[in-house]
Amino acid sequence: MNKHINSSFHIVIVDNNEEFNNNLTSLLQEEHYQLTQFLKVNNLIETINNENKKIDLILLNIDFDPEATLKVIQLINNKTKAKVVLLSSDDITPQREEYFKQGVLDYHLNSKKVEHIANDIIDTVNKILTNKKEKIVILNHDKEFVSKMRQLLEQRSYTVLVAHSGKEGIEILKEHEITLLILDMELPDKSGLTILEGLKYLYLLNDFLVMATSSSDNPALFRDALKRGASNFMKIPFLYEEFLLQTDILVESSRSRKTITKQKQQIEHSLQSFKELVNSSINVMFIFKKNICVDCNNEAVELLGYEDKKDLIGRSLKDIFDTVSYEHYEELIEDTTDHYFNDKIVSRNGNWYDVQIKERNIYIGGKLLKIVAAMDITDIKRNNKIISQQSKMASMGEMIGNIAHQWRQPLTAISVAASGIKLNYELDMEDRDETVNELENIVQNTKFLSATIEDFQSYLKNDRSKSQFFMKNTVQKTLAIIQANLESHEIEIVQNYYEDKQIEGIQNDLVQILLNVVNNAVDKLKTLESNNKRKIVIDVSLEDGFTTLYISDSGGGVPSEIMDKIFDPYFTTKHQAQGTGLGLYMTHQIIEKIGGDISVENGSFTIDEEEYYGAKFKLQIPLMFNN
Repeated sequence: MNKHINSSFHIVIVDNNEEFNNNLTSLLQEEHYQLTQFLKVNNLIETINNENKKIDLILLNIDFDPEATLKVIQLINNKTKAKVVLLSSDDITPQREEYFKQGVLDYHLNSKKVEHIANDIIDTVNKILTNKKEKIVILNHDKEFVSKMRQLLEQRSYTVLVAHSGKEGIEILKEHEITLLILDMELPDKSGLTILEGLKYLYLLNDFLVMATSSSDNPALFRDALKRGASNFMKIPFLYEEFLLQTDILVESSRSRKTITKQKQQIEHSLQSFKELVNSSINVMFIFKKNICVDCNNEAVELLGYEDKKDLIGRSLKDIFDTVSYEHYEELIEDTTDHYFNDKIVSRNGNWYDVQIKERNIYIGGKLLKIVAAMDITDIKRNNKIISQQSKMASMGEMIGNIAHQWRQPLTAISVAASGIKLNYELDMEDRDETVNELENIVQNTKFLSATIEDFQSYLKNDRSKSQFFMKNTVQKTLAIIQANLESHEIEIVQNYYEDKQIEGIQNDLVQILLNVVNNAVDKLKTLESNNKRKIVIDVSLEDGFTTLYISDSGGGVPSEIMDKIFDPYFTTKHQAQGTGLGLYMTHQIIEKIGGDISVENGSFTIDEEEYYGAKFKLQIPLMFNN
């Protein structure tokens, strides 16, 4: 219960047993009630007579004087709106009926464990607060009877509505949401049985319970009232304690029934909303119960080549997803965790689709439902292949440019040496030693050309075999491919290898990743006017079980407005003749596929006590991967 509400609820304990008084107070204080203790009844009477202080509940020990007890209770009823619970060390059966007639809520033997009494008091307080929400209709022609019942029920905080005829009562029942009807079976204008039939016809008996009352001794009336929908029957006159107890029981039962009905409606509404969500989803969606399809959307019907939902409803999960791998099928039928994977499914007409499948297990209304969503990614995978091919073509273009850079100097040297030998021979000025030196120069440059061709071929042939290698070897292999391009633009590479552990995987994938990132930095650095500002730093270390590379450049950094776009396909800030916007996208795709990660931020670094600022890429490569 709300702490703030409890703190405004004032309880007065009147008991001459100081230890009991203190113990009960201590237990009730845990509920944050406002509490006052009196050891004498006179203190309570004085407080009631002299103070205008709100009291909500009085716990009154009546052992002091049974005759005076009634006067005290009447004083409480006349002077305050407080409710009364009696405490006694003796059985008060002879006086109980009179006490309940005065409106007391309950009584407790204080010989019981004080913890039990405290719990009962807490329940009583909760009822006082919740009963205010419950409406009870008394439909009875006896005004004196109605007045007394109304007084007793209002003392228990119920909201009470009164009617003296059947017609008047029906109108009240139609206008108000009630909890209990106390129905007189001998009304002057309509019999109680007729009213029960009418309430049943109007479906109002689904909304509240009925306590039938009668002074008749006819047992058939009792039976017929129950058959027509009454929940209880009480013969007048009755004991007040019994009447109040039966009323509380029926109210609690009606309240519980309303709660269950409301929860059922909420569950049905949730299910309906969920089904509407399933049907409106653009993805294929299935609902399975015990691995049998109980619903699906039109997209599922269309993708799998059926004509109607009824063709899929009732089919097993295995029947619908019979083409997924055994491992993925095991994940689908497992109910304790959710799963996400890519696989293939086939339609009724034999069409194969690449799909991305998400599976969740949820409880609705206490029932476990398995929700399987599938997205057709056939076109996406096809487009990714196209992008990959375009990226490869772009890489090949860059490779041709790098070959031109690498070969320009050795080809020039070979041409000059050969021309010198030819000229000396034609002029009959041949010097054997000089000729040998020039021929050696040609041989060395030819070997260099052969080595560069092998490097380019190794990259371009896209070797998919796994091997074991170190990151340092991969970095240097990559830099060798673009060495001439780096030198021609006077770009300095600084390499730091702090910890380099052996990797098992496809080395060509890492070469492509490094080429894309380093070439991206080179393209940026080429735009700088000052050659001595063109720096790239490559740091290699081991972090959290990954080989981690930090590739930093001095190009000034990535503008904040495009930072979150640089891994998008076809996004580039370069002129269309300089870039396709696929390099970093493919790098991101490859790293994700091998279980790694790539990110970028702007930062600074220092070389020879001079600070530089630019983009800093972080690449995390698993020590074992297979793309």
